[in-house]
Amino acid sequence: MTEASAVPSQREAAAPVERLRGMQDVGPEAYRARRQVLERLLEVLGRHGYQLIETPVLEPTELFLRKSGAERIAQMYAVTYRNREIALRPEHTASVLRYYVESLQNEPLPLRLAYTGPVFRYERPQAGRSRQFTEVGCELLGAPGPAGDAEVIHLAAEVLDAVGIRPRIVVGHVGIVLDFLSRLPLRQRVRDWLLWSMERLRKGQPVDLEPELAGLTGSGRLAGLYQELGASLRDVSGEQLERWVLAILQETGVQMAGGSRTPEEIVSGVLAKLNRSHDTDDVRRSFAFVRDLAAIHGPPDVAIPALRALIERHELDPSPITQLETVLDLLAAYGLERDRIELSPGMARGLHYYTGILFEVYAADQPSLQLCGGGRYDDLAQVLGARAPLPACGFSCGLERIAEAAILPAPAAPEVTLVAPAAPEALARAAEVAESLRAAGEVVELDVRNRSAGANRRYARRRRIHRLVLVYPDGEVQTETISGKGNDRE
Repeated sequence: MTEASAVPSQREAAAPVERLRGMQDVGPEAYRARRQVLERLLEVLGRHGYQLIETPVLEPTELFLRKSGAERIAQMYAVTYRNREIALRPEHTASVLRYYVESLQNEPLPLRLAYTGPVFRYERPQAGRSRQFTEVGCELLGAPGPAGDAEVIHLAAEVLDAVGIRPRIVVGHVGIVLDFLSRLPLRQRVRDWLLWSMERLRKGQPVDLEPELAGLTGSGRLAGLYQELGASLRDVSGEQLERWVLAILQETGVQMAGGSRTPEEIVSGVLAKLNRSHDTDDVRRSFAFVRDLAAIHGPPDVAIPALRALIERHELDPSPITQLETVLDLLAAYGLERDRIELSPGMARGLHYYTGILFEVYAADQPSLQLCGGGRYDDLAQVLGARAPLPACGFSCGLERIAEAAILPAPAAPEVTLVAPAAPEALARAAEVAESLRAAGEVVELDVRNRSAGANRRYARRRRIHRLVLVYPDGEVQTETISGKGNDRE
């Protein structure tokens, strides 16, 4: 085979490279529509004093592991690259707080920060959901209490109003369930499962505790032995029991030094297993509570009395009800009618950094179409290394979903002029004419394919170009309206 024959013919086409599943291409028309919606959203945020920032698309994976929650962690695009654990950001809030910790801790509060950009989540593609989408949102840093909560809820509603969507707002308070769970000696895995279950119960999805109970409580033969031993030692004082357990471990040759835990921590772990006989009862009680909490949903006048009765029955802190009522009053002052707001205190939203009021915003005429969501996360800054506590709240929304639901006139495509040389030797003069028209503010294409006048007319019609300018070698310029309503020769 000669060298020439080894070169593929130009007629041979390589196999096309397919787009990744769950990723989307955006054509000019859809891009113009999204851009129009984005500009309106950012205009609303700007009027409230929020300033745009930009954070990296790639972040250390640890940033999202600390408080994101199991569901969000499972969706991350995370890799090990050159001995670094890195991930495509699945959301912006953690990145904004990392930026605050690195650069803004000495700034006066509150800080109002806005953002927009792509995020990536590996989830099952379906209508209205892809693995890359554009997130738009804001964070209000340094605003404690209902005043901050009401501002961001109002903002989420206002950005939707700005694009013709009537919002329906659902408000919850994760502090209620956190208060209940904090009073029981439950492991973090159990707490996570209960929050996961509560969110699904709230959405009407079935959750059965019994198949999960053995895994959650670690029940089995070894657990039974621990329970039996724990019952026999129940009347021994805590300090004396710790001494006994430590002596037994040392006598049986358990290595107590050189490991990652101190002897005291090892003993605490053993005692925790002895006390785990209460796990089953505690998990059942907790599941019953989250089921009752998730069942409360409806207008404020209906939900608040039911929530107050539940809190009183379990002797919990009543301050979440006061916070909810204050937020409702402030939203009324913003002009949000009470009939646009529902309460759902069983909301969890799947992220572990939330600490207080949560909310989701839906299109009123499409009850299942969630467009925005957010809430309060007063602990996240310190989890990410801040020197002092930082009360904070915010929301985010998906630009693509909002653009599909927006009720706005379709943005007009720009009017385009095509400048073409009537002969090859007129190309330089045609380029000069094109530049002069662009300087005057027109959108101009220059023919770079050396087409004939007839071919340029056909191209202009297919591309909906409204005007053709033919430039001749002698400097003459002929302008034609492509609609065929006339032409003039200059």
